[in-house]
Parts: sequence; C-alpha cells; structure tokens
Amino acid sequence: MKSHLNACMFLLCLATAAHAQVAGSTWQLTVEDLNHLVKAKATIRFTNEVATESCMGGNWKRVIVDVKDGDDKFFPLSEPLAYQLDKGLLTVGRVGVCDGYLFLNGKFAEEKINGGFNSVSIGYSQALGKFSLDRIGKKVK
Repeated sequence: MKSHLNACMFLLCLATAAHAQVAGSTWQLTVEDLNHLVKAKATIRFTNEVATESCMGGNWKRVIVDVKDGDDKFFPLSEPLAYQLDKGLLTVGRVGVCDGYLFLNGKFAEEKINGGFNSVSIGYSQALGKFSLDRIGKKVK
C-alpha cells in the first residue's frame, strides 16, 4: 500500500512540475494551414489558473492571448483558450465548445514546440494544419 501511495505522490509531483515549467512563460504562436500558409500569429502566456470554461476532462489551465493577428475562423484567438501538459505532450486549444474542439498538439520542449493542428469531436478528427511555439524571454524557474 505504501509503495502505491509513493508512486501516486511521485506522479502528482511530476504533473505539478510539468505545469510549473510552462506556467508564467510567454510564447510566440504561429498556426499554418495544410498548404503551409500562416493563418494566425499571437503572443500567448500560459497561466496556472484553472480553465473553468472547459467541458473537456483533464487538468486544463488558462491561456492569455496578449497580441493576435489572423483568421479567427481558422484558429479562434478571440475565444477562451486553455492548455494541458500531460506526459510530455502539450495541448493548447478551444475546450469550451463541447464536441467542437480545436487542438494544437506537440511534444513539450523548453524553447521551441512544433506539432499538429486538429479539429476533434466524438469519433472524429481532422488535420487542419501545423503550429509552432517559440519561447520569448527567459525560462521560468
């Protein structure tokens, strides 16, 4: 029993540490369509605030969009965004529109993150493009 408790505490610490790596950091976001045309750019900040508007399970935190430019119909920078960091995978997106999720997914890295942009609903996923995140400024310690 004690080993299970220790394992659970270890996993909780890992999850907390992962969010601590991201929370408070600022990034330059670029989202491209499948033809590699830039459709949205923004400067975003990851917070440690719980995303209360999420109808998706998980540990979602708020994303603040400081500066934005692009097609809101392609990627909704004007809508509430949230992020989750789970087992090294960063997911950013719109989680407040149930069964109409738009997600950026990529492997977390300290300075640059690349990945895919997808529309997801129950039993359905469609690739819409790619994204990149470039950290602005120093790492948060």
